[in-house]
Amino acid sequence: MGGLRKFQRISRNVLDRLADDRELLTQLVNDILHDPDRLAASRVTLLLNRLSLYQAPDRGFEIRLNMNPRPDNQLVPHDHCYAFATRILTGGYVHVVRRRTNGWEGPFTGADLEPAVVSVERPGSAYTLGESLVHQAVMEPHTVTLFVRGPRRKQLSHAAQELMPARDSWPAAAIPGDAPQESRSCTLAEYQSMRTYLIEHDLIG
Repeated sequence: MGGLRKFQRISRNVLDRLADDRELLTQLVNDILHDPDRLAASRVTLLLNRLSLYQAPDRGFEIRLNMNPRPDNQLVPHDHCYAFATRILTGGYVHVVRRRTNGWEGPFTGADLEPAVVSVERPGSAYTLGESLVHQAVMEPHTVTLFVRGPRRKQLSHAAQELMPARDSWPAAAIPGDAPQESRSCTLAEYQSMRTYLIEHDLIG
């Protein structure tokens, strides 16, 4: 628990600084174009799109900017391989943290979960979750969040597989004709589109 409190304190400082420093946020978004590693780590996923703002792979640390949520795909309870902290910049969502009834580790189904905490997150809201907690966030269409992930604490993350959306709702492959993918690196055109979206919504300059 002490480790999570330390992560929360450090991450909150990082998130608050970025949220309040538009010039720095703009620079980090623009610099992705010149950093092949961060461009490859910027992804189009089943749940949303994300940009990789900063990476420290030797420490398992990354700062992301999440946007373009897919509302129909937000209903799947899931956990993560790492602790994370987030702060909402625009939009908002209903956030449900669930209690597992079959222990803290390994796979689970929807029948193994009960609601524990339900909250409504709005711009300025921030929270931290450990890797053992299961949650889901039903986002409004124009939600943008800052996200800090910590080091990997377990080998696999899990989701309630019987609640996963149909494959035809997954992001289209970068190469036309290939099968849809749950998560993949964004293309250069998709990066440019995300950057334009942030400019149009007055989040970066």
